[in-house]
Amino acid sequence: MRLGKQQILSVVAVCGLTFGGVGTAWAGEPTPVEGETVAPAGDGAAVVPPEAEAAEEGASVVAPAKPEEPKMAPSEPTDAPSEPTPAAASSEPSSVATPLEADAPMRAHTAVGAVPIALSGYFWTDAGYMMRQNARAGQYDSDAAYAQGRFVLAAEYYQELATFFAMSKVEFIGFVNEFTKSQFEAHVLDAYAMLGGRAWDVQIGRFLAWEVYSRGQGIELFTAEEAGALGGPALYWLDMTRGYKNEAGQLALHYYPTDFLGFELAGVYGQESNQNNFGVRPVVDFHMGGFKAIAGFEYLTQRPQTTADKVEVESMGFAGRLQYTLSLATLGLNYAQETVDYTDIQGLEDTEKTLDKMSAGAFLDLDFGFGLAGVGFHYTSAKNEQGEENTHQQMFVSYLQRLPIDGLSLKLVYGYALAYIEDSDVGSSWENSMHSVRLRVAYEFQ
Repeated sequence: MRLGKQQILSVVAVCGLTFGGVGTAWAGEPTPVEGETVAPAGDGAAVVPPEAEAAEEGASVVAPAKPEEPKMAPSEPTDAPSEPTPAAASSEPSSVATPLEADAPMRAHTAVGAVPIALSGYFWTDAGYMMRQNARAGQYDSDAAYAQGRFVLAAEYYQELATFFAMSKVEFIGFVNEFTKSQFEAHVLDAYAMLGGRAWDVQIGRFLAWEVYSRGQGIELFTAEEAGALGGPALYWLDMTRGYKNEAGQLALHYYPTDFLGFELAGVYGQESNQNNFGVRPVVDFHMGGFKAIAGFEYLTQRPQTTADKVEVESMGFAGRLQYTLSLATLGLNYAQETVDYTDIQGLEDTEKTLDKMSAGAFLDLDFGFGLAGVGFHYTSAKNEQGEENTHQQMFVSYLQRLPIDGLSLKLVYGYALAYIEDSDVGSSWENSMHSVRLRVAYEFQ
């Protein structure tokens, strides 16, 4: 029996399927569609889309080079690889699910690369309530529920050469309540460079100088406990030239002659609120064992930038702290004093803002390991040239609970403030008070 041409080709195709013959595209073989690959016939598989094949192999797939066919023009260059590209070369993430190992992270994260930049930071958020009682006629009592917080991410670059080092650091802020009331809100905390050796360094940029007067763990920056009662004089803690100016820059020199003694000479230079700022702030820090004594002085002059503006402010002050840590307890005693001379826009002395101020306070911390309890009290008195003497008492009780995850904590703070205010223009005086409570969730990491 003679077989026709079509019958011969069919027999050959069947043999090819039986013995796994592959190679030339035979008549009757499925015609590849652009963007698809054909599985080897010996596997008994049909046409496989590249997405499914990539899911199995964990890589994007490039179709193997095939002989020129009249019905299908090649969509890839003639030198395209004939094997699937490695997974690392794929522009799309692999869809392969890998088994979870016991020591594998539960969330994806960015690993430290070749550039030696160290990342660290912290997050805190407060949920609080503040009630103010105002005794002066025309000032109404108020109560406010508030939530605030910030995420700070710090990046630090550090290098050493022989006996010298260089470091640069920046801290970016993300606010929980991003819509702020002020037109300008800083989104950077620290931003500075530092150069020096083992016993000295020079720091320039934006930063906070050493803390001299410590308010304890209950009165913190940007809190109701810091604000206190309405109209009360702000606590003075050698902060006029400490830093975090909106426009003016800072410079600091540090010297450490021994392990227990340090000196800082910090300064402020530049414009701030259309005034030229020039300030200096020397501080000496002595610490040995659990004892610490730190003291400092500051001078700041703020001068107008135009001849039309006569406003000028000159302030100077000093502060000191004695602190001792014994076993679980830390006790700190503070004292500070400031003198302010204020010239108004007409070039005359502003007798209301020209004043002498004194602040004194103490705090006690009890560290139990799993938690930290704290109490504090501070008293501020300010007497101006009009003869008005205003006072402000601020106190707090707090407890911080450390959680099992390193760096994570909860802190509950209760604050109370009482302000005594005099007004010589009307010959009256009154007292305003403030009660506050807040819960802080904080997480520090590095």
